[in-house]
Amino acid sequence: MGQNKIENAFIGATFVYTPNGKMSKIFELIEKYAPLPNPLLITGETGTGKEQIVKMIHALSKRPGKLVSVNLSAIPHDLIENELFGHVKGAFTGADTTTEGLIEKASYGSLFLDEIGEIPLQYQIKLLRVIQDNEYEKIGSNKTIKSTARFIFATSKDLELEMKKKRFREDLYYRISTFHIHLPSLRERKEDIPLLVEHFLWMIKQQYNKKLKIHSEVIDKFLEYHWPGNVRELENIIHRIAMTINREEITIEDLPEEFIRNVDIDHKIIEYKRKKEELQEFEKNLIKEIVTYYQGNLYKASRKLNISRGAIQYKIKKYNIKVFKT
Repeated sequence: MGQNKIENAFIGATFVYTPNGKMSKIFELIEKYAPLPNPLLITGETGTGKEQIVKMIHALSKRPGKLVSVNLSAIPHDLIENELFGHVKGAFTGADTTTEGLIEKASYGSLFLDEIGEIPLQYQIKLLRVIQDNEYEKIGSNKTIKSTARFIFATSKDLELEMKKKRFREDLYYRISTFHIHLPSLRERKEDIPLLVEHFLWMIKQQYNKKLKIHSEVIDKFLEYHWPGNVRELENIIHRIAMTINREEITIEDLPEEFIRNVDIDHKIIEYKRKKEELQEFEKNLIKEIVTYYQGNLYKASRKLNISRGAIQYKIKKYNIKVFKT
């Protein structure tokens, strides 16, 4: 994998990663997909760095046009068609001039449509046509225009679920998802947290000439936390602390109170799940042992466990325990 090639194209905290971790596989896909003209879908939770991935892909694609980006959730639904395709003079009241749409602005470049799951159904068929045939018309015009843009889409929604609810067209989904990159959440790549922290501290040093280090206890707390806001949340916490302390080391005392509280709750939930799994495994082995001891006689086994025959039958089925009667 050409890691230096990628790093030269874009340097960002999302791409700080441990060797052989989840992000290294993402790098491989980025390098593979970037030169292609095909549509590309990027999925992942908010804050995982989808916009940065797009910038990297466009840079590596070496397309002569520019990267044009828009978040569809920020555009009123009745304006999306005009934003995408543009209009000709006189197309509607107030259309005093002919305008370029985003597709035209992205000619020979890349058009990034963020939150594609927000586009209304009535415009999905028009977008599908552009992707399939590379042509479209401005609003109010019969003149067909060729599209030379490479489409990149992103969403934090589950588009397969949206299809089942009839809010997203199947033909559009399969057209845009042939090439797909899914970004893992920060809780799925916790091994990268120490490196991410170091990267953010390095960035603070470059921007503000403020040299900081971080106590190992803080890293431990970071590793315990659930990170619902992903890399963006981690960056914001580090930046907020760095801008408000007068010492050279970030310690536990510097962490926001709500963060510590959430860490404690997350830790207890994780511990609860671990103990629950251990208890279930213990219960499974105990029932298996007792049923075997009584040679498959569930009446005697249930009496020994002080539970009903129906309850032991349920647990045998739940744990997929084989009962052999003699």
